[in-house]
Amino acid sequence: MSARDRSGSISLSPRNIIPVCSQLSPSQVSVIRRSWRHINTKGLIIVLTRCFSRLESNCPIVSQCFQSATYSLSTNPNGVRTVADHAKYLLQLLDKIIEGDVDTEFLREIGANHVNLKHENGFSTTEWDRFQEIMVEVILKQDGVKQSKETSRAWRLLICSFIELIREGFDAQVRQFRRKSSFNAHVQYFENIEKRVGVCPNRKISLNVDPRTPPNGVRKYSQY
Repeated sequence: MSARDRSGSISLSPRNIIPVCSQLSPSQVSVIRRSWRHINTKGLIIVLTRCFSRLESNCPIVSQCFQSATYSLSTNPNGVRTVADHAKYLLQLLDKIIEGDVDTEFLREIGANHVNLKHENGFSTTEWDRFQEIMVEVILKQDGVKQSKETSRAWRLLICSFIELIREGFDAQVRQFRRKSSFNAHVQYFENIEKRVGVCPNRKISLNVDPRTPPNGVRKYSQY
């Protein structure tokens, strides 16, 4: 199938689409891939490391997360813990995203795998938003991107889209944890009630006995 139809416009095909950012036009996909080949050099790992380093310095919670380094992404069998690990992983992820080899659920899974940071360090959507801002700013300054408004717009769309998907997965996992915690709290509440009733069975019976009944069980009636 030709990349262009008879009218000269770029036709839709799997090669003209980046699945995690469906709002990109075929021409925008093309300029992203072309610019990616230009900026994806040995120096790009330094650029991505700078993104995480800036996030760490700007967000105390992120700094705590990296210092503790007690978690890993289950999507990566080797674990992703340090700033350097994250930069390397992001580089590989971007390469797959731009080639169209990553779907939306994979990115949501990455976000979900960060849920422990919420419980341990208070990591939230605020940190995701800040990382998105930093990454857009850094990437749009790269040679091969900054020279073209169209390329800059396309990259902004892509970055915002894939980080939003990661954040969606994170938020969904946080909500699921809260619902589970709330359910467990209710279960525990009723289990505690049952335990108290089991320890004091006579208390339940005494509630049905008229306190005015004398110990011998014979009720006295008034004389008229």
